[in-house]
Amino acid sequence: MLKDILKVAIPVSVENLIANTGTFILTIFLSQLGDKEVAINGIANQGSFLVILFLFGLNTGGQIFVSQYWGKRDEKGIKRTSTLMIYTSLLISLAFFILTFFFPKQFIGIFTKDSAVLNGGITYLRVISLSYFGLALEISFRTILRGIERAIIPMESYIYGTVLQIFLAYAFLKGVAGFPKIGLMGIAIATTIARFFIPVYQIIRATIQNVPYTFSLSHVDRAFVKKFLEFATPTTMNEVAWSLGMTVYGIIFGRMGVNVYAARNILSSFENYVWTFTFGLVIATSVTVGKFVGRSEYDNAHRFSKRMLMINSSIGLLSAVIIMIVYYILLPTFKIDSQTKVMLTGAMWVMLIGAPIKAFNGSAIVGILRAGGDAKFAFFIETLSMWLVGIPITLFGAFVLKLSLPFVYLLTLSDEVIKAIVVYFRIKSDKWIKNVTITEAEAISLLDKVNEMEER
Repeated sequence: MLKDILKVAIPVSVENLIANTGTFILTIFLSQLGDKEVAINGIANQGSFLVILFLFGLNTGGQIFVSQYWGKRDEKGIKRTSTLMIYTSLLISLAFFILTFFFPKQFIGIFTKDSAVLNGGITYLRVISLSYFGLALEISFRTILRGIERAIIPMESYIYGTVLQIFLAYAFLKGVAGFPKIGLMGIAIATTIARFFIPVYQIIRATIQNVPYTFSLSHVDRAFVKKFLEFATPTTMNEVAWSLGMTVYGIIFGRMGVNVYAARNILSSFENYVWTFTFGLVIATSVTVGKFVGRSEYDNAHRFSKRMLMINSSIGLLSAVIIMIVYYILLPTFKIDSQTKVMLTGAMWVMLIGAPIKAFNGSAIVGILRAGGDAKFAFFIETLSMWLVGIPITLFGAFVLKLSLPFVYLLTLSDEVIKAIVVYFRIKSDKWIKNVTITEAEAISLLDKVNEMEER
């Protein structure tokens, strides 16, 4: 069992670490160009973020089917699911491509009224919008490959893709190795090329290894489309509601002052590395839970889930402790005033307290409830706890009580506490286990067996 978990968890963690590091290096490159260029890239990233958000939600719903079909080794089911994941992802990317390619000025105008950024960002955004189709393929295949325990392939693709992106960005920025020196546009071209390279690599490796996937729609019928959307829609809406909530939190911190916002941004950088370590376990948990449910091994799914809740919480705490040590080592190098340092340090200790709770919830929502087929419940509890508890309490603390950053940040954990209590009792019951792979004939046969046992 441990081997199966690590087979997914380690590659996913490495993949996230590489992605974060690549983004950090590109940020350094951009900082050498100027504020306008940084702003243009930041706005373009908002478009990419929205695309990734919808794609992640949709494909997380698809992974429910992939993992459960993988558990019963139903390759036809995996192929049928993969087809829908690929084409619905491409449709989402097409919608955002139309918005940002044909109406770039209007999109940029949502975020800024600066004429230099508006005019300078049009071509940049149009180039980046082409990469959305690469993102659609990449996220679909990454999810499929993780769901059938081939997570090593996406990890490899990210290693090579990130190296390629950094090399091309540097070459275009500096005009080396025969490349033209084209500044900011070089970042856009490098990003777009890398976003297509990654899925092409994944598709080639998947084909060589005879991974069960297909681009053919012949396997798909209307009934399955309806069933797919029944689970994919809640996971997609879950991600949208969550991201909107996080945006509101960002606005709250931004309105609290420049020092608070600066401290919050530094805090986020450290937090990202905590979730890099725990997210791999979350994905591994979802794959294993899906396998158990797909094989109708419901007792094993139940025992494994409760065990992983405790393990992921412990890893979350341990990761936060390590990050705290790194924080204190780096703190003297931060060029921020003493008041900001005090606020930041207090918020970091709150992060340490909240890390095991957030890790618990990540494992429960994404790793267990969604994988077990309980996507609707996961959507409702995560959305309602954030919008009815977390956000109102945080707004009250920030603008009525006028609390400092550490205490306001602590209030953002209120919905996490409520959510942890509810999902614990949900997982303790058996209501969350829903085998999405069972056909009507199999369900009737299973019911007959149960009735026979009761008669005996």
